[in-house]
Amino acid sequence: MLGEDFDMPVSDPNRGTLRVLFIDDEARILRALKALFRDLEVYITTDPREAPQLAATHNVDVVVCDQRMPEMLGVDVLREIREKHPRAMRVLLTGYSDLKAVLGSVNEGEVYRFVNKPWVNADLRALVLEAGAISRETPAVASDQLSPNEQSIARSQVGVLVIEDDATVQQRLREILQPHYQVRFANTAERAMQVLEQHETGVVISETATNHGADLTLMLKALKQYHPHIATVVITERANAQTVIELINEGQVYRMLIKPVRMGSCRLSVDSALGRYWKLKQTPKAVRRYGVTPTAATLQAQAKLPNSLLSRIRSLPARIFGGVRI
Repeated sequence: MLGEDFDMPVSDPNRGTLRVLFIDDEARILRALKALFRDLEVYITTDPREAPQLAATHNVDVVVCDQRMPEMLGVDVLREIREKHPRAMRVLLTGYSDLKAVLGSVNEGEVYRFVNKPWVNADLRALVLEAGAISRETPAVASDQLSPNEQSIARSQVGVLVIEDDATVQQRLREILQPHYQVRFANTAERAMQVLEQHETGVVISETATNHGADLTLMLKALKQYHPHIATVVITERANAQTVIELINEGQVYRMLIKPVRMGSCRLSVDSALGRYWKLKQTPKAVRRYGVTPTAATLQAQAKLPNSLLSRIRSLPARIFGGVRI
């Protein structure tokens, strides 16, 4: 283990300079990160097994963790940190694109952003400072699990939208979801917008593209940009690591499942996603934790969307969350 003296925990999350924990099995990487963030309160360790306790003891604002380490994978470290210290914003740092690892960063670690090595210093600094500010200024949603009573109320009030044009997959999702949720189906972006405009929708389940080749990821990213409280579950057979990374960084996708759809994992994902939406209704200030800041590349890509569709996404009816209009 490398790092500072770990004897004095910090109790007030809003006082002093930002506190960041870096986890990497390579000491040279940690030295470079410590130098880059020398104006912050930096903690470093080469031992991922001690990271969750360090994060909690020092009440860190941001955790930046490498994925590929001998003792423990980064997604497993971030999952434990989420359980032990949910206030910290989590960033996964890696030098390779492994689809299984990237999927884990979505479904288990719930990372805020995914950063490739070698990183760009200015971009990494901007990201950590942004994440630190969010960590300090917004409450954390420690768990997305609802009580049986909350779950019953949420299911009666909030809809689930499925965007899928494959009739076989539609039927499978109907069998899995319709007995438990208010499920509405759309096979085009136009129909999806009609559902979103007319019904309170907390969860969107979508493919990344239609069978006719229409890219749905642009719509999902725009929806998250303007309505970050809606949880998105992507179910696809077209997944590749780069697409998933973009959906994390630009669309804050909540869960990503690979076809064929399995009943257990699908139900668990939708239950959890509905719980996230419902918890944000109770804690509207936490919505900022799940938003995205569009980059120039994102805005350029959004230009491919029809103006009418983007305008309708922007102007979707606002919902009242605990007295705060989202």
